[in-house]
Amino acid sequence: MPRVMRPHDELAVSNCGMELPAAPLVVPFGTLLGITDGGVHVYCCDYTTLTDDARANRDDFKSVFNGITTGYKWQCVELGRRYLLVNFGVVFDNIAMAYDIFRLKNVRRVQDDQLVPMHSNVNGEATELPVKGSLLIWNPVGEFERTGHIAVIVHAENDYVDIVEQNVEDEVWPAGQTYSRRLKATVDEDSGAYTIVCTYADSSILGWMTIDMETEYNYEDVMLATPSDLSRREVTVSAAAAVASWLDPSAPYVQTFLATPGAALAPGASPYFTLTSHGQTALEYATDHLHHMFLDATDYVLHHEKELGPHFRIPQKLWPRIRRSWFRRKPDCVAGRFDFTLTQDGLKVYEYNADSASCLLECGLTQDALASVLGLPGHSNSAKLFTKLVDTWTARRVIGPLHLLCDDEPEEIYHAQYMAAAATAAGLETHVVVGLGGLQRSGHDILDASGNLLTNVWKTWAWRTALNELSDDEWAGYLFEDDAVDPKALTTPKYRERAGTTTILLVDVLLHPAIRIFEPLWTVLPSSKAILPVLTKLYPKHPLLLASSFTLTPELQASGYVIKPVTGRAGANISVVDANGTVLSQSHGRWTDDSPVYQEIALLPQYAGEYVQLGAWAIGGVYGGAVVRADPTNIIRFESPIYPMRVLDETASA
Repeated sequence: MPRVMRPHDELAVSNCGMELPAAPLVVPFGTLLGITDGGVHVYCCDYTTLTDDARANRDDFKSVFNGITTGYKWQCVELGRRYLLVNFGVVFDNIAMAYDIFRLKNVRRVQDDQLVPMHSNVNGEATELPVKGSLLIWNPVGEFERTGHIAVIVHAENDYVDIVEQNVEDEVWPAGQTYSRRLKATVDEDSGAYTIVCTYADSSILGWMTIDMETEYNYEDVMLATPSDLSRREVTVSAAAAVASWLDPSAPYVQTFLATPGAALAPGASPYFTLTSHGQTALEYATDHLHHMFLDATDYVLHHEKELGPHFRIPQKLWPRIRRSWFRRKPDCVAGRFDFTLTQDGLKVYEYNADSASCLLECGLTQDALASVLGLPGHSNSAKLFTKLVDTWTARRVIGPLHLLCDDEPEEIYHAQYMAAAATAAGLETHVVVGLGGLQRSGHDILDASGNLLTNVWKTWAWRTALNELSDDEWAGYLFEDDAVDPKALTTPKYRERAGTTTILLVDVLLHPAIRIFEPLWTVLPSSKAILPVLTKLYPKHPLLLASSFTLTPELQASGYVIKPVTGRAGANISVVDANGTVLSQSHGRWTDDSPVYQEIALLPQYAGEYVQLGAWAIGGVYGGAVVRADPTNIIRFESPIYPMRVLDETASA
């Protein structure tokens, strides 16, 4: 539901461009402030004028125009989408933050679903003036921290622009006025650069987006990387190199890693891979853009929960918590991994492990250490991964100690230890906790074995693991909604009764209202296979996506398809079926009865008889590094080996 105050993550009040009067007239939420082009109404968005009962149901705040959801009443993004829909018949994609509009490349024409290009113009650099319908974007700083702000430009001259906006001043316009505010603009005499002035001291304008109504969008900026960009090579490991120390054993994560089977070098031929610099650039581009696309799809799911929610197989009572996590903890993602295949048509993404993923240490440390000791050619694809982890933890502004929870498995332990090292380098106090047996309750608090209070938790476990700890009936008793003082258990944890035992489950920790979780609860949505058909709906025929559906369509039958369980992990319960209906590969696991998602077939390329997959890490939402995994079958599994990958200039010799 909208909150009492208008916080930055739902677009807060600012006085950019004009001083507020000394005593503005307060008007109620939903008051008509004015009417602009096309008869578009602009409304007051002052949630503080609403009663608690009026704010009780968030669905009441959805704005729908001609069957199209334009956003939440009456926020700035809602007006931007509704204005373009009414006046130009186009809409832009769901976005996580207002400033994310500045990275969009297109809008969709509602009449025929045709994509139309939209171009960004940097404030103070662009020489082309905005036009009627251009979207003005504010940076996520100052009063617009975290989300930014948008307005619609309805008129532009060399020395000013008129804009319409919601959720800023909430004042009724003077009689006869058809815009919210007029902002000063300047043109540089030497360069011709156009600048729109924001007079609010700690805010700034990023730029504006202008739609090219005369052109059809064709994804021309997506770089094409094919199997020829990746090469398999071999290096001979000498007997001396095999017994030499190739990792610094002083780090705890190295000690744990070296104790795992297969960590020691073996003499003889050792495979590795090289990726062209062109392929590396394409991989980085795909990672950065797909992260935002998956977040946009997450936002879309939350706007269409009644329609799409059942596909995710999430307890109904948990959806308010997911929504709350999205609006309050959207920036709290730290690291996630995309799984890619290389095809003749370019990179294609299989899925996004945004919640929990393996191979982080292998990506950020061991592949470069191997390359160094074995003298592999080329340069690292992940040299900045650890630094990006440190920067990400610094940016999260964690208050208090960070507990890193993991299962009692070597791979999970060294993963947690490596992440702890990055958090420690960012200045955090860290504690790695293996298993949950040492955790204890103290009143409503949870303590570790040393008595330290858990206030911030990062975990290797997926959220789905916690969700599976309780049955549907147990969930019904776990999240009470009949407490008049605390109806959604936001203050007092509501634990299910467990026959008098004090055992702490993972769900008790991850849903504790006083513990901040990394990765946050909302990441259960982009990590689910159920997000894939949503992406297909939002980005039809996008060159980085494989068409996906909740049902087996004739198109998928004709092309061949892959069946994936919505909640599956580690390559379990997957079937690969070709266009003739022949099952090429099939894996087994514990998700036999799960709901299926059908994805267009795109087989992994083969190198020396093995099928090879690229895994690219997004650290804080941007590319951090990549690894290669290979398997004799079409399906990459938990035990599939990892090989080092180097980036090699196209001109380098083989």
